[in-house]
Amino acid sequence: MQGKGNSVLVASIVLLTLIIVVFGFILKEQNNKFNTLYTDYNKLNEEHQQLISEYEELTSPQKTMTEKTDERTNESNSFIQRYNGMKYPVTSGIRRYIGEEPLRIYPNSEAPFVYENYKPVIVELINEVALLGKQKQENWCLVLDSRGVSGYVQRTDLVKVDENDEYISKDYGNGLESLGGFKVGDRIETLIGLLDRDYYLIYENGRIYQFPDNKSKEISDPIYRPFSDINSLDVFVGYANRIGRLRTDSSEFSLKDGYKVGDNAIKVLDYYSSKYNKFDDTNSYWPSGYAFVLEENHMLVFSIDTEELTTNSVISAIEIVSINRG
Repeated sequence: MQGKGNSVLVASIVLLTLIIVVFGFILKEQNNKFNTLYTDYNKLNEEHQQLISEYEELTSPQKTMTEKTDERTNESNSFIQRYNGMKYPVTSGIRRYIGEEPLRIYPNSEAPFVYENYKPVIVELINEVALLGKQKQENWCLVLDSRGVSGYVQRTDLVKVDENDEYISKDYGNGLESLGGFKVGDRIETLIGLLDRDYYLIYENGRIYQFPDNKSKEISDPIYRPFSDINSLDVFVGYANRIGRLRTDSSEFSLKDGYKVGDNAIKVLDYYSSKYNKFDDTNSYWPSGYAFVLEENHMLVFSIDTEELTTNSVISAIEIVSINRG
């Protein structure tokens, strides 16, 4: 009887030990799961707090846009602040700039100037933004001048240009001649829309729009463009976006009567000699014998492919020029 009792006791102890081991294993697994879940919770909580912080930065008008990425930026003197495009901005177009300061690189009175010693007179208004400052909302305008310089000015420093303003009231003549259907005095927007092709914009004492003809290949690297064999219609534009000069070395853009680059020079010059007076001034920039007076201050000018005019010479370039172009 005693041996049987001992056997039962041993079996009970083994069973109890097994139960304890199994329970311990289960408890350990549950503890591991708890630790994993707790770690995940902490990570999600950190991300949640970060999202709240970023949201507050984005929605607060007092925060600078660079405060998060550059701790050295001081809010009190930072010129890079939050600004929004206007839902209903002012009408774009030509404006006279009456401000006392040069253009700024950002829409903020603390921002550096684009150029310290240069202030434009006539500009094109591109867009308007609102700066959400501490004291009040300021409206700034992105503008572009005829030299290609762009920057920001306060909206209150822009006024509409009067039709008689000396900067834009130019004599563009009666449009007696045209190149490719375009004439001096046309707005550049009209030409861009009708030609409907890519162009190069050159800033050289003003804006020059270069429209390559359909036979010219696109130049991928701009550094090679001046040395390429592009033939084009070149359009010189003044303050008010009106064309003051047209020039072409392409046969694609003909004069009103059909004459074009590549035509026999003697035939062309004889025709226009019978139509207009020659411009004969050996001291002038315009070549004597190849320039014709359309009307006062308006010229039609030809270039030829040879030094001296011969029966084989052809027209190499044609220009229509308003001498007083704006």
